[in-house]
Amino acid sequence: MELRLNEEMIAALRETPELPDNIRACIDDAHAESDAFVVTVDDDEQMALTELCEWYVRKDPETDELTKQGRIFDAIVQLIIDADLAQ
Repeated sequence: MELRLNEEMIAALRETPELPDNIRACIDDAHAESDAFVVTVDDDEQMALTELCEWYVRKDPETDELTKQGRIFDAIVQLIIDADLAQ
């Protein structure tokens, strides 16, 4: 599966301390294409990336809105879901 991530998403993933080595390798292998970075993942990596990103989808307890980081990771999860449905 190919995911088209923006620079903010790539940066957020690279800063994630729990990022498994196999996912880090996928992120490091991403290539720029137009306005996105194309990341290729297999089914297992897709599942691991989804689970990792879901862990970081958090809301601000005062506003009940997603935090900035939460919005980024939520967007990554949505991209994965959309890419999976498109297959």
